[in-house]
Amino acid sequence: MKQYKVCYELKNTAKDNLDGKYRSAVLICLLSALISSVVLEIVEGFVPNTGSLATTYLIGGTASLVVTWVLGVLDLGIALFFLNAACGKPYKVNDLFYGFHGDTSKILTISAARALVSCISMLPAQYLLSAALYYPSPTLFIWIAITAIVGLCIHLTAGLGVMLSYYAMLDFPDKSAREILKMSFQLVKGRRKKLFLLQLSFLPLDFLCICSFFVGYLWLIPYKNMTYTCFFLDIMNPKET
Repeated sequence: MKQYKVCYELKNTAKDNLDGKYRSAVLICLLSALISSVVLEIVEGFVPNTGSLATTYLIGGTASLVVTWVLGVLDLGIALFFLNAACGKPYKVNDLFYGFHGDTSKILTISAARALVSCISMLPAQYLLSAALYYPSPTLFIWIAITAIVGLCIHLTAGLGVMLSYYAMLDFPDKSAREILKMSFQLVKGRRKKLFLLQLSFLPLDFLCICSFFVGYLWLIPYKNMTYTCFFLDIMNPKET
């Protein structure tokens, strides 16, 4: 009989796997965040102020989607780093750029699916929230709540479905992008609640990181990445009882 780890066991395993590796884990996550922030800042600098909030947000959102899509290749490198670290294999900060040396078309296809899901689930509520700062109204706040709920539903179905796609790609490099995405959905089938609760379990730490002016994320982001890596490995190699 297969036995899977519960949330606290996954998080404890993640802590053990990060022992002695935190410095490199922090560096790779920080480097990825810096690259993404700089590129996004440069791209957003070219977004014209049209005088219309909707048009400006649409152009900015499209630019953000493209940046997220292209730089999503870095997430494959992060997945490789934490997968190697968790499995006791050699790992290095340069793993971040691994995706630029592989099958770029396949990586970009998977990255496009992940970016599109994130965009569809988050941007509508974010736009309405921005609009509410300029034109507050009870009706608008109702629509914010509705789009946030719809976004959450999309995250629970499609967002969690593609979450393990990069791990699956690294484990099965010969499979096509379509097969990888299908496999990712299959891996979380019946485990969406567990994965979502695992995400929610980090909320208290997220709050503390915000209170620390985001400095705490230097520690938390590697911890999250390793925990999700452990979640994937647990699915692929459960204990036999």
